[in-house]
This record gives sequence, structure tokens and C-alpha cells, in this order.
Amino acid sequence: MTKKDDARYNAPSLERGLAILEYLAHHPGGKGQVEIAQALKCPVTSVFRITLTLEKSGYLERDPETKVFRHTQKMLMLGQQALSETDLIGCALPVMRELRDELEDTVLVGVLNGTEIIVLEQALGSHLFRFSVNAGHRIRAFCSAPGKAIIANLPENRREKVIAQTEFIRFNANTIATPQAFRKELQRVLKLGYAIDHAEEYAGIYCVGAPVFDRSGYPIASIWVTGPDMRVKPERIPKIGETIRAGAMRISRRMGYAG
Repeated sequence: MTKKDDARYNAPSLERGLAILEYLAHHPGGKGQVEIAQALKCPVTSVFRITLTLEKSGYLERDPETKVFRHTQKMLMLGQQALSETDLIGCALPVMRELRDELEDTVLVGVLNGTEIIVLEQALGSHLFRFSVNAGHRIRAFCSAPGKAIIANLPENRREKVIAQTEFIRFNANTIATPQAFRKELQRVLKLGYAIDHAEEYAGIYCVGAPVFDRSGYPIASIWVTGPDMRVKPERIPKIGETIRAGAMRISRRMGYAG
């Protein structure tokens, strides 16, 4: 391919966007749009458009007082997922299978992406009637046990951003459908160490989940058990919750967490 051909396939805005992300990676304290433009020798108008687009997409955040831009946890999560998703599944699966054998219902592991949980892997339950989804399946975070478990343990600014982006939909009488009620629920999750989905989206289906932490103490994932209300009964939930919490901590230890 000639240089002329190369030029035909250039994407200047994309190149500048990547340059901005790389530049800010070296300045964790953040930089303003003018500073970025001067450092990268880009028009301020281009930097203005690109940084706002990256902010809207969740890759950058702007300090409301200083107006500087910095990376969000979304960039960190992308890197972590690329580098450690295989390690996460490798660390989680043996524990998930042990939990499945003990609880007899399907145990899953997933990560938070925006306002959704993405399922990575599952250990299928041993009952004839069992919950099953494909890897990549998306679940609303605000009304699910894994979503609550992860969001409750996020840093406050990240947690509030997820809440602000969440569309609270009432599916039934059990659904937590306001930001205020959701924040109260997250405090309960922190106190218990595990989260519960009281059939908040799908009638008759209960979930109990707990967070998985990386070596820095960041909640990178959650494991949870899912089953019908005939098995995940209210009187059994405390014991199930402690079992899932202990299993999630074992996985966290394998991921290097020492807290």
C-alpha cells in the first residue's frame, strides 16, 4: 500500500481522540482543553468536540470546578477486562462449581458495563428446572443482585455516575424504582456484604450475589446464584448470602485482593 493509499484511510478525529486518551493517561490529575490542544498541537475546537464526545461516552470525566478532563474507571475496566478476564474466569470457575454443588442452583459471574451486567460464565444448577443464559447476556444492574453488589462497592463519584445514568423502570411491586430508594438499598448491601434480587424484574426468580475485588480493592465483578422462589426462600437467603459472600472473597483472594 502506498503513502497515498494510507492517507485515504486516515481518520484524523479518531487519531486525535486516541492521542488525547494517551496524553491524559500520563496526567492522572487531569488537563484542560487548552492545555491538551497546546500539548498535542491540535485546534482547540477539535479538542473541544472530541473531549465532549469522550465524556458523553463515559471515557472521560470533567471536574465541575477546575474544568479539567481525566480518565474514568471505564478506561480502567476496559484494560482490566482485556488483561484479566481470562484470569477472572479461571479463578472464579472452580469456586463457582463448588458453590453450585452446595446450593444446587446456577451460579454466574459477570462484570458491570455502564448500567448493565454482562454475564461472563456460569456453572449450571443440578435441578431439572434451572436458570441458564449465554455468555454476553446483559442484565439491568439496578434491579439485579450482581449489579447492586458491584455498584454498592464502587467509589462514590463512580457510583453516583452510574445512578445518574440509570433508567429506573418499575417492573413489579418489588422493583426499586427511584434513585433515593436505590441508594438506601446499596447501604443495606454494604452492611450485609451481599445483595438480593427479590424477583424485581422477573416474577418468581430470586438472586443473591456478592462482589469480587481485584488486588486494589476495586469491585471488578460479581458472582451470584439464581433460582426460583420455591428454592431461594426468604428464610434461606441469609445463609445463601453468607455462602456466596465467602465464595466471592475466595475468588478475590485468588485475584490478589488482601483487604
